[in-house]
This record gives sequence, structure tokens and C-alpha cells, in this order.
Amino acid sequence: MSWKLSADQKALVAEARSFAQDTLVPLQARADKGVLAPADYRAMWDACMEARYTGLPLSKASSGRGLSLSDCMLAFEAMAAAGADLGFLFSLGVHQFAVAVSVASIGSEDQQAQWLPSMATGACIGALAVSEVEAGSDTYAMKARAEEAADGFAISGEKIWISNATVADLFVVLARTSDTPGMFGISCFAVPSTTKGLAVEQGPAKAGINNAPWGSVRFDRAVVSKENLLGGLGGGAVVFQNSMRWERCGLYAIALGAMRKSFGDCLAHVRHRTQFGKPLVENDVVAKSIALMKTRMEAARFLLYDAAASIDDGQPDDAAVCLAKAHVSESAIANGLAAQELFGAAGVLEQSATTAFLNDMLPFRVLSGATDLQYKIATRLMLRSTE
Repeated sequence: MSWKLSADQKALVAEARSFAQDTLVPLQARADKGVLAPADYRAMWDACMEARYTGLPLSKASSGRGLSLSDCMLAFEAMAAAGADLGFLFSLGVHQFAVAVSVASIGSEDQQAQWLPSMATGACIGALAVSEVEAGSDTYAMKARAEEAADGFAISGEKIWISNATVADLFVVLARTSDTPGMFGISCFAVPSTTKGLAVEQGPAKAGINNAPWGSVRFDRAVVSKENLLGGLGGGAVVFQNSMRWERCGLYAIALGAMRKSFGDCLAHVRHRTQFGKPLVENDVVAKSIALMKTRMEAARFLLYDAAASIDDGQPDDAAVCLAKAHVSESAIANGLAAQELFGAAGVLEQSATTAFLNDMLPFRVLSGATDLQYKIATRLMLRSTE
């Protein structure tokens, strides 16, 4: 793939950087110890609506901006590098990469016409409801069921750790529709948050990205019409796999941007901090640490954008996606630990930028599939491709 950005891509990056610096960063300054009040989260969301950052990958016909996955990633990476709150960006990304893209890719013409324009403008916020108490990495072990009823499907069960749960207007829900083992018994539904029998509970505080709201969603025979079935009976796995491709690339561009910002902070620190009569960077051990941080960051960036290019080209390389996601998250943690050593005691203060970065990166190792699971999937796919 080419690393040379087009004029349009350069303009997009500059626009996203300016939007983050001039609009999002001042709004998030209202946060109390880094945690946004619901009204402040909403103010940031409204700002994204006005600037048209809520429907980047959706078609212009659906009121979106019609960007490729790679271009969406450039925008999110730029906003993160400019200091926009990573939890809020994660929430913004889930809405688009996990939910809106699923409806756009799998939904019927009527479903797309019903949901996509309001999702593109941000008036309708999306959440993907998949995980359960006994179905985390083992996604297809889910117990939530959707039983056919006279007026559609009645959904029962509970989903946990659902990003955007407390702010969502539309849930894309995976539930079992038959006793067929594994993925073939799973179907997907578009479920409005106002559906009778649907209840949301606020989730506990996370170690990082706390401004990405999450919670549990309970379904007590929540009835939706047959028109709300996405992708046909037994088609839930297709929806899930597509959303994971976009999540594992799109959301992890946020981590790349955060790595860039942290690296810039470290570089400035070792250049200006003096110990033993000379700048830190003149210490061989420190110089090596900086070089390794840069290497990890650039390797992660290459892997992630290369994986995204396969999706944009219409030939998704799922092994590359999994490996890129894993490498980005592991590299971010490694760079965070290195940054703490470079800053010393100041790097472990509760409110320091270094601590915030490391805490924000921790969930990235687990969300969208834990690191070891990514390695397992990638290896299985590589073995299958060589049979």
C-alpha cells in the first residue's frame, strides 16, 4: 500500500485535527477528573453532528460523507492525536463502525432508508449488543433467544458490556433463533431503544476510556417486527464478522492517534529534561527506548492500514485484521509502560497524561476480541489458507 496521502486525505486530516483542537478539546475540559457529565457528552455529540462526524463511512445518499474505511481511520487517528477524549471517540466509532456500517452492508433497501439517514446525521445513536455473561470470546455460545411470534420476533435474554448502551437509540442485537450449534443458529435484529420489554442498566466504571458509555441490556420478550430482521434467519454471523472487521480497524486508529500524542510528549520530555548534566535523550538507554517506541508505533500503523486496505478493496484479509488489532493494542501498552519509565515518578501520578494514556489503552487489549483470541483466529485462518 502507498503511504503517500492524496490532497483530499491531507485536507481531511487537517480538518479532523482542527475540529478536535478547536471544538472537542475545549468541550471535554468541562469533565470532572476526566469524566464527562451526560450533558457534556451530549454537547460533544451535538458538535460532531453539526460538523458531520457521525456518518463518515455512510453514503452521501444516506446523508453521510461516503468515506472509505482507511479515510475514516485517518480522521479518527487525527482527532486522537490532537487530544480528543479517547472514550468519546470510541463511542463515536462504535456508532459508525459496529452499527451503522452493519445496517448499510446487510440491511435491505427499506431498512437502510429507515435507519441510515438518522444514523448518518447522529440523531440516532447505535449500539451493538452481542456479549453475554457466558458468551464473551465464545460469541456463539450466546443464550439470548428470539422466538417467532404472530407479530414478529420476541427477544429474551441479557447482553452485558455493551458500548453506547445508555445513549443508544437503536440496538443491533444478535440472538439465537434455532438450536443449530454455533454461528448458524444466530440471527440479527434492529431493535429501537423504545421497544417494550427492553431495559438498560448503567455499567460499572472502566479502567480507561470511561467517556465511552456502556451498560447491560435486558430483553423481556421484547417484540420487533419481521422487518427488523437483518440479513435473514441464521445470518447473524455475517453481520457480526463484518462489524468486527470495521471495529478492529476503525476503533484501533484511535489507539494509533493516542500513541502518536504520547510519543510526542515523550520526545519533548527527553529533549528538555536534564539529568547528570545532559538531556535525557543523550543517555543511550533512553535513546533506545525512544527508538523502540517509534518502531512499535510505525509497525502498528502499517499493519492496521494494510488490513483496512484489504477491506476497502473488497477482499478482506481477516487474518491481517486480527494481527493488526493485536499488534496495535500490545504496542500501545508497551509504549505506555516505556513512557512511564521516561517520566519517572511524574509518570505514575493519578492525573498525569502518561497514566491516562496507559489506562485508556488497557481496554483496547480486550474489546473487539482479546489479544490471544486474535492470534488464535489469525493462525487458524492462515492454516486454512495453506491447506
